[in-house]
Amino acid sequence: MHQFRRELLLSVGIFVLLSPQTVIAQVLYGSIVGNVRDASDAAVGGALVAIMNAETNFSRQALTNDAGIYNLTGVPAGTYELKVSRDGFAPFTDKNVAVTINTVTRVDVSLKVGGLTESVTVAGDAAVLQTDRSEVRAEVSAHEMENLPVALGRNYQQLFKTLPGFAMPQNAHSVPTNPSRALAFNVNGASRSSNNTRIDGASSTVIQLPHIVAYVPSLESIETVNVVTNSFDAEQGLAGGAAINVQTKSGTNELHGALFEYHTDQRLKAKPFFLPVGTVKPKLVNNQFGAAGGGPIRRNKLFYFLAFEGTRDHENASLFGTVPTAAIKSGDMSGSTRPVYDPSSGDSLGNNRVGFPGNVVPPSLISPISKTLADLTPLPNQPGLTSNYFAVAPFQLDRHTGDSKLDYHATDKLNMFVRFSVLRYNSFNRELFGSLGGPPINGGNAGNSNGGTYSTTVAGN
Repeated sequence: MHQFRRELLLSVGIFVLLSPQTVIAQVLYGSIVGNVRDASDAAVGGALVAIMNAETNFSRQALTNDAGIYNLTGVPAGTYELKVSRDGFAPFTDKNVAVTINTVTRVDVSLKVGGLTESVTVAGDAAVLQTDRSEVRAEVSAHEMENLPVALGRNYQQLFKTLPGFAMPQNAHSVPTNPSRALAFNVNGASRSSNNTRIDGASSTVIQLPHIVAYVPSLESIETVNVVTNSFDAEQGLAGGAAINVQTKSGTNELHGALFEYHTDQRLKAKPFFLPVGTVKPKLVNNQFGAAGGGPIRRNKLFYFLAFEGTRDHENASLFGTVPTAAIKSGDMSGSTRPVYDPSSGDSLGNNRVGFPGNVVPPSLISPISKTLADLTPLPNQPGLTSNYFAVAPFQLDRHTGDSKLDYHATDKLNMFVRFSVLRYNSFNRELFGSLGGPPINGGNAGNSNGGTYSTTVAGN
């Protein structure tokens, strides 16, 4: 099994590295395009267009063609300084060109006649319309994830409720089936199974449950989430509802880090409305904590990023059930308005049946096996014949996730990265009647469970 896993990971890595560059550049990276013209609106050919990311020193350059057009593809996400120079013209600089994954950024430049001692610098740009792609898309940035309120669980998918076309994301399945607690949602009325989520370019789908993702990175490890909901380009693939591209953070030349902890307990919450009268608020202790940080291993060349998140959900879950009363166990159904018929009466069609007097089944007609089973069930602790049993029992979920990423800027023409993420969990969910069984007291699956999820991406451009 371990040998198979190693061979599978190696095959995936080779496939990604050898995949067509146009596909990788579109989904994993961004592009910067534009036209360079002079003051008379004539095309300026042969102009040198150079970009540089001050945080990583990543740079790339291109020359404009005879029509004054330049095209820089496969650009890693980030903020760039763009410079345009040409003999006889004053150099042009734009210090704030933002590039995100799966996006074309247009920067059109107008050069002014002048010498090298003159220059034109743009410190900020107004928002421009998306003119280079027809898709309908939205972005959820790290800034929004840090500042918008995210419910306990800290899942980036919860912010999809702020995007047009998304139905409210909902919890799906049990902890053993979905330990990442991924959410299910419909987009523009399409099936929830037609969404496709990629993490750093690698599709993350549970094959047997295609409406949920296999892994949810910690909130602190996500740089941006690009969401396309209509007019998909061909390279998106595998999507009918939404094509979602999650980009994890990378290290830079500067050290950056964060520590966090979120806590809630029963004292911070209102008493559940349907608790029986006189019942105290059940125990609830939920903590999420972790750290994230990144920096250089070799300045301008090799960078790292690491993130850890822990979840401790320890609570007393509760559930109502229906159990037979002591009278019903003895065969006395007089408390019910429904008649109980003698099975030996009437014909094969159920005609002319005769009810037991007083709705009481004679003890001689009660199966010893049925009586034994009935005696094993607890007696009601609530009034009535239905929902007359209330139980409180421990529920526990302990989960740890780790995200790591290495970026290597080998040359101005070769950029590579590898990401590895892991999730480990264990949980306990008791049944309504304890050792006697019954439905799980906190939904999903009952009993002890543990397991892991592994996710990786290897890419080069």
